[in-house]
Amino acid sequence: MSDSANFYSNEESTVKSRLISLLKEKRMSQTEFSRLLGVSPTYIGAMRRSIPEARMKKVLEIFPDLNRDWLLFGEGQMLRDPDPCDEFNDGYVVPLLPVKAFAGNLQSWASGVELRDCEKVVSPVKGVDFAIRISGNSMEPEFQNGSMLFIKRINDRAFIPWGNPLVIDTENGVVVKAVFPGEKESEEDAYIEARSYNPAYPPFKIPIECIYSFYRILTSVKQYSTM
Repeated sequence: MSDSANFYSNEESTVKSRLISLLKEKRMSQTEFSRLLGVSPTYIGAMRRSIPEARMKKVLEIFPDLNRDWLLFGEGQMLRDPDPCDEFNDGYVVPLLPVKAFAGNLQSWASGVELRDCEKVVSPVKGVDFAIRISGNSMEPEFQNGSMLFIKRINDRAFIPWGNPLVIDTENGVVVKAVFPGEKESEEDAYIEARSYNPAYPPFKIPIECIYSFYRILTSVKQYSTM
């Protein structure tokens, strides 16, 4: 048994110290971990004994390879060995949203469906939040009907990548469009202009106040017919 394993099983080792060791192993700051967990940045420093079960479930979502017994009781290794039967081991597994662009709303999805209930798909790139299927041909030839988009939410308060295609979650549903700044006379009239790649579809305006969030398209996978 290694010295580090002896340390983790030592009676003086606490959930708090093991959690700090986990974050060092994952190269994650306590501030970032607290943000993902949905708690105050001082959460770890204020820990007294253990982690409530509800938060423990969230910790396992953040670190799916974590050995729960190691963190709570100091038993076994920090990380679980990969399951050789897991078909997703070599990829980045992300939830496939149960809605389609143009026919749903990510906000409604977020409040009504748990991540664990979603179908899982493998993303060809890392850093993806969700996958979503596109419906319609307004963005052809770049994005074909039925293609799967792998998306990541952006901080639109920092900047919006104008001229690029984005998934836009609005009050009236989800759309995939190239976005451009709209002319405005006041803050109350602020809007974006949404443009299609297919010239058969005219551009339209979306009021800023009707937009929930923007998602950048990291990559896409086309759907090919076998008929």
